[in-house]
Amino acid sequence: MLPVLINLVIPPSLGIVALVVVSLLSGAWQWRAAKSAGDKPEQAWKTFATWTAGTAVLLFVAVKVLGGQNILHLERPLAIPIHTYGILVAAMIGSRLLFILVNWDEYAHDLAGIFEFWKGGLVFYGGFIGAVAFSVWYMRKHQMRFFEYADVMGPTVAIGQALGRLGCFSAGCCWGSACDAHYFFAARFPQESLAYQSQVANHIVPAGALTTIPIHPTQLYEALGCALIFLFLTWWRSRKRFHGELLALYLMLYAPLRALVETFRGDEERGRVFNFLGSWARHAWWNLSTSELISVGIFAAGVAIYVVRSRRTAAVESAVLA
Repeated sequence: MLPVLINLVIPPSLGIVALVVVSLLSGAWQWRAAKSAGDKPEQAWKTFATWTAGTAVLLFVAVKVLGGQNILHLERPLAIPIHTYGILVAAMIGSRLLFILVNWDEYAHDLAGIFEFWKGGLVFYGGFIGAVAFSVWYMRKHQMRFFEYADVMGPTVAIGQALGRLGCFSAGCCWGSACDAHYFFAARFPQESLAYQSQVANHIVPAGALTTIPIHPTQLYEALGCALIFLFLTWWRSRKRFHGELLALYLMLYAPLRALVETFRGDEERGRVFNFLGSWARHAWWNLSTSELISVGIFAAGVAIYVVRSRRTAAVESAVLA
């Protein structure tokens, strides 16, 4: 179980009130977005109605399936656990898909577990790639220029990652390998953490131990690196020479950071590329983690974007001067 930040408890008498309030807030937020986008009043109200009704149905089904109750007539208080990890991680669908692909052997006989994302199992690269793919599709559909908007994404994603890794640290996931007990930054995670549960399962610590063995706080390493990337990109923003430069720089900076942090990771559950070759390959130096391999592609994509976009900009400037 992931550590719970707080529990939201809805008393039986307020079940229908909570349903109505949350549904109306969802509809109002989308109405506001529609108005800001310039939609006509009738279209904006249609958006409001659709989102309000859709949210109400979704909440009703979620409480029925997950809580075993009818939210319109609650028989007992409805407790909703809010995890720190869940608050600080986004791009849920893509990140969940990549985790399931990497750990398919664990889900092949438990298909229902695929949808239990509240138990953990999210990979940043999957969420990032999924978000970019959807953004490209959406912007092409609406005739928007992707790279002009993408430069906003670079610094934003970097600071989001820094916060997300703080969530990972609080949950004790994405943990590091063993380190010297006297290492100044050595971390020890409690029994509620995913790191502890993994170490017990792998007989690294005995069941009942108070904490994990001393391990590298890889979550904080990456959080610090992403915060520095954010500061650099924010500083460079006023100096950029072409649309897409900040996106390219983000990709070229984050990929090596991630690859470096991966060398300190201790959670083998995240998967390695050549594990299918058998146990003899699992701990080989050449058996890259999934994220290390993806980092190579991400870095190459950043270089390609930088070269192509800078050359295209130079060509346009030369044509104008001519």
